[in-house]
Amino acid sequence: MWISSAPLRISLAGGGTDLPSYARRCGGTVLGATIDLRVTVVGRPATAHRHIRACLDACSGTAAGGVSNPFAREALRRHWDDSPLELASFGDVPGGSGLGSSSAFSVALVAGLEGGRSTAGETAEAASVIEMEGLGRPVGRQDPYLSAFGGFRLLHFHRTGAVEVEEVSVDPRFLRRLDEELLLFFTGRTRDAGEVLGEQSARMRHDDREVERRLGAIKALVPPAVDALKNHDAGALGRVLGEHWDLKRGLGSRVSLPVVDRAYADALDAGAGGGKLLGAGGGGYLLLQAADGVREQVRAAVAAQGFTERPFRFDDRGVRVMEVDPAGPSRRPNPLALPRTGEGTTPVRGW
Repeated sequence: MWISSAPLRISLAGGGTDLPSYARRCGGTVLGATIDLRVTVVGRPATAHRHIRACLDACSGTAAGGVSNPFAREALRRHWDDSPLELASFGDVPGGSGLGSSSAFSVALVAGLEGGRSTAGETAEAASVIEMEGLGRPVGRQDPYLSAFGGFRLLHFHRTGAVEVEEVSVDPRFLRRLDEELLLFFTGRTRDAGEVLGEQSARMRHDDREVERRLGAIKALVPPAVDALKNHDAGALGRVLGEHWDLKRGLGSRVSLPVVDRAYADALDAGAGGGKLLGAGGGGYLLLQAADGVREQVRAAVAAQGFTERPFRFDDRGVRVMEVDPAGPSRRPNPLALPRTGEGTTPVRGW
């Protein structure tokens, strides 16, 4: 039996520039980090049936093509060896909430099916192919790369299709401060990221200069965000988040919601330094930066809109795979990180 888990992520700057509609024309750059909320997949050889018994969205016994979860179905089609298999998954947040849970699920499942033999870069690319090519979703590749590698990362999406992965070192004392000053609130609304991002991709394909301008300005926020981390300046990072959100809201008609706009305005009035909806927008989680003296006022202002705080901390662990013997001690007593080979530039098959 194997247990595989992959972390969720927070995108701090540059989100949206990883979409092929922009990256293959201008090149994209994203700064993001993984957190201590994860998706876990459990698999074991099956003896009571001949195909797959999958307890993902619901339990079913079927051949691979009949698995209801599209991400699992595509991963199994590409990475399963056809041996009888039982699968189950668990997540720390609802799907479609802007923290990259779909990609984390794909990363964890691929890593488990591959037995932890693939590198982080190979696993990230395999998960990207599942979503972008196999399912045809108009999304980018920041989520699987952040989930596979873990930690604070700069991701450079070259026009050739290659991805360059760069580690960003953050002082541990400042990291503890960020754990306190960055607040995460669930709006109570989930959405399909592909549907929200589809409008942005379509506008880029039709040479919408306003969308290209906004994405260029969003990419230009990455260096100030990195500087904020290096200079231990949480307030500057909050301002970057706010500038990012002001630009992001103009990328599509479904990026924000009236209740989110109200909650965000109230949070700023209460003293928040800035923030943004995570992921594609349209619901999910709102990230806010709030210094010590105003934090409780910000919490109260956002809670008044019906949003629920979700505590989290940054965590540098990427995808992990552990083999377990159900009848005895663990064959691998500690979770294993996938090899980090792939740090640097990861070649892919192109756009």
